Amino acid sequence: MYAINIKNAIKSISFLGFLALAYTSPVMANEHESDCSKHIQDKIAWDSNGHTQWEQANIHKLCQGTANPKEPGECFNKVMNGHVNWGNGDKWKWENAIKLCAGTSDSEQTITCFQNRVHADTSWEEAILQCQLKPSSNKNGNTVKMD
Repeated sequence: MYAINIKNAIKSISFLGFLALAYTSPVMANEHESDCSKHIQDKIAWDSNGHTQWEQANIHKLCQGTANPKEPGECFNKVMNGHVNWGNGDKWKWENAIKLCAGTSDSEQTITCFQNRVHADTSWEEAILQCQLKPSSNKNGNTVKMD
């Protein structure tokens, strides 16, 4: 009888530990995404006209999954304003910048990957797909034509 109670106690503790981990992970992810949003909203322009008021859905796409809250915004800003050549110029559509930078935890690594791929004659569309650290939440997976 005593052995059964200990066995049940161990099962209960294991189950509670699992629940704690399952509950903690989304909270931590949401915390990173919330911090990421604070680095972007009203601070980083999403277009060439300098508009800094983002739609929340676009911030979510950019920030979702990052482990380093500053990096998605840094990546996006560098791509949009840092003369990152996509093969036919350095003016990006914001949708493609989000797609490349979505969820990144290392903006330099993401941008360098993209530049290396384009320099090696990979199409910009394929370079974005190859350099995404986390797939974009764009459900249809389409990119927006640059030209």
